[in-house]
Amino acid sequence: LPIAALLTAGAGALAFLLVERQLSAASAQRQDRLLRELPVICEQLGMLLRAGYSLGTALDRLARRSSGVCAEDLRHVTGRIRQGLDETAALREWADVAAVPALHRVVGVLALNRQAGDLGRLIGEEARSIRRDAHRTLVEAMKRRAQQVWIPVTVATLVPGAILLAIPFAEALRLFSET
Repeated sequence: LPIAALLTAGAGALAFLLVERQLSAASAQRQDRLLRELPVICEQLGMLLRAGYSLGTALDRLARRSSGVCAEDLRHVTGRIRQGLDETAALREWADVAAVPALHRVVGVLALNRQAGDLGRLIGEEARSIRRDAHRTLVEAMKRRAQQVWIPVTVATLVPGAILLAIPFAEALRLFSET
């Protein structure tokens, strides 16, 4: 009976942990897709703002004519704006939910909507900054993977080498112990 209770509780905990792991992985994938799409959306937003669109109109146009994770989120943001929420507050809400630092920086730039004269240029610079950060992260990941290649090579070399050194060492110990 105690073993059955333990197995039942363990199975429930394992099922919960598996679902939690899948949810965490899906969230990380969504954040990664958002980070990859963000520079393109920022560049398009910058072009629309330089063409004379207001921030709300530009966001609505991008939400309707784009696809992907950013477009889904922008549709939600424009829906919140239509419900009466301020543009900046709706964008900050999106950034808080998405939990992507680059998006927080973009929203910080977009919050200057009323004060900045050339918001399109600022957003374009932020898109370039996001691209540089993504490139830097990619290069770091490639370097880590290149270093990880050497782990099996080192192990594959050290083990036979240690065995080849151990045989003469053991023979020398045997010879010295006999005398």
